[in-house]
Amino acid sequence: MTTAHNEPPKGRAQVTIPDQDPSVTSSRVLPEVCVRVHVDGPAEPVIGMNGSPQTPADPFGVLWTRNVVAGSPLAEHVAEARRIPAAHTGTTRWSYDPQAAQRTLRDNPASLGARFEPWNRACSDMTEHACTLLTAINQARSRPGGSLIWPAPIEMSDDSAGAILARARTGANEGRTTKSHPWICTDPLWTEVMSEFGLTGVASLPSVAMGAWWMAHLANDYQDWRQDYLSMLDYTFYFEYNVDTATFGRRRAEQILRDLNRLWDMDGLSAELQVRRLHMTSSMAFFDTKRKHEAILRRRPTDGLTAWVHRDRDWWRDFKAQDSGAWAHFLSFVEGEAGRDDMMLTGVTNDWVDLGPDLRNDECNQSVLAMTRGSVTTAALLQCYERSVWMINAQFTTDGTVRPDRYAACMGTIGTCFWEMCNHRHDLWRYYALAVGACAEAAARDLYKACQLADCYTSDLEPREPADTTSLTVPRRLLSYEVVVAGDRHTGQVALHTAVCDAVDSGVLPLDIVIYAYVVPTLLRDGKIASSDFLSYMDSAYCANFATVVRSGHACAFSDLYCRAIASLVMEQWWCGMYFAIGLGSLIEAQPGKTAGDRAHEVER
Repeated sequence: MTTAHNEPPKGRAQVTIPDQDPSVTSSRVLPEVCVRVHVDGPAEPVIGMNGSPQTPADPFGVLWTRNVVAGSPLAEHVAEARRIPAAHTGTTRWSYDPQAAQRTLRDNPASLGARFEPWNRACSDMTEHACTLLTAINQARSRPGGSLIWPAPIEMSDDSAGAILARARTGANEGRTTKSHPWICTDPLWTEVMSEFGLTGVASLPSVAMGAWWMAHLANDYQDWRQDYLSMLDYTFYFEYNVDTATFGRRRAEQILRDLNRLWDMDGLSAELQVRRLHMTSSMAFFDTKRKHEAILRRRPTDGLTAWVHRDRDWWRDFKAQDSGAWAHFLSFVEGEAGRDDMMLTGVTNDWVDLGPDLRNDECNQSVLAMTRGSVTTAALLQCYERSVWMINAQFTTDGTVRPDRYAACMGTIGTCFWEMCNHRHDLWRYYALAVGACAEAAARDLYKACQLADCYTSDLEPREPADTTSLTVPRRLLSYEVVVAGDRHTGQVALHTAVCDAVDSGVLPLDIVIYAYVVPTLLRDGKIASSDFLSYMDSAYCANFATVVRSGHACAFSDLYCRAIASLVMEQWWCGMYFAIGLGSLIEAQPGKTAGDRAHEVER
């Protein structure tokens, strides 16, 4: 089939970039991604700022429910929470206490039922390991020489990665970053989607909307209001780094904390939902510790050339898993080591996009640098990339479909990639344009093996060849497209997973999403469009794509056909080397900065 995809919506400002370089020149540094894609939006980030005249009245409101769950127990609970201005609305007198939740999981893992014990013990172990490593990191920052984890200068080489690092070191970014703090989206297309499905308040923030109200629903843990309750559990992950330190006002922050507590404190929750709440609450013990450490160090200069090296593979895996934010869904993950690996993978996918920014911000939980043991040579990164893909492949059957027992986990991994494409924060298309030639290097590797972490890394986190793996055979067919970029019409066909083609043919997955995520990037890779035209197109269509992604998921109630197509589309990006190019390109951000510089903290007045 052929569907026309026209130019980005009229009225959108086109970003003009020199053809020879889509990112930076010595005379001009690009604005942050949210400024470029949202020219008519707020002048300042919302989280960490006091807002602007265009900020919605309550961009942090959480006491609301979607239209589709009207009349449900959850809707009634939220309505009561709005009516009663009390710290608690439930009779259970539950309260948000991460340390107490961690103690419950550790000391009485069967308290809510023996069937939950394996997941409760795993959650407790991972939280304990992660918090122990945070303490070790904090000590290593002042007293180097620890045995669990230590900082080390990165290894560089005269190669494609080294060339981008060299540009970063010679001031290509002029000390700035194009990664944005969290913003709202005021695009009329997004406003329409919010109104259509009853999204409001925090859904104004694309980071929260994509994470809690799109990505979380891909998992399909439930088919009713309980899935919305999990979305509300997910809120804390997106707020934790900011909610009690950001400069939108102490009173406002305290109100958000009270409202979140009231949301979670719901009467009549099943044991299963209570366990999910317990997992999410316990995980916040890690985030609370990490945030406090980073807040103390927020003015500490970084050199952009330091990585954190781990001694133990499984402790690092638990450390990365703890940072995933997917704990409301952990009970849907497979039991055992594979489930713990899956929790880690959501972070691994994000860390390829954040490789350069994490060097700038001295991020202690950077998984790519952990798996390369501090090397950013092209060879080491290629070795890490193929293993990253192998581990994601393990969530699929040999015929390239999502494994039923790892469905929720796979959707967390895959959903993270779309979150990066739509959250108005990560500048991944700029990074991609910078290093698009590297796609071929990655695609030349065997990216269809499937194995677990322990198969491809030794116990001390050294890469090794897996002894026994399976391989994916991906069913593909041709999908026709038509797209206009910079006034030129491009038509053709691309070979894509049949799950993608079937979903497009059925109307469940808009072809526009495929064109934005895969076709136009492929046109750049194949030299059919200029890098300046590519970035101008991607920036100008950004908000429209975000709105289309969220609308399409809610319109089909996150059907199995839709979710599997999304998973297959993202894997096509990984298999063609797209995320390797994004990772290499992100090294343009590897410059001196400040610890946790991508977090919002209280500004002293």
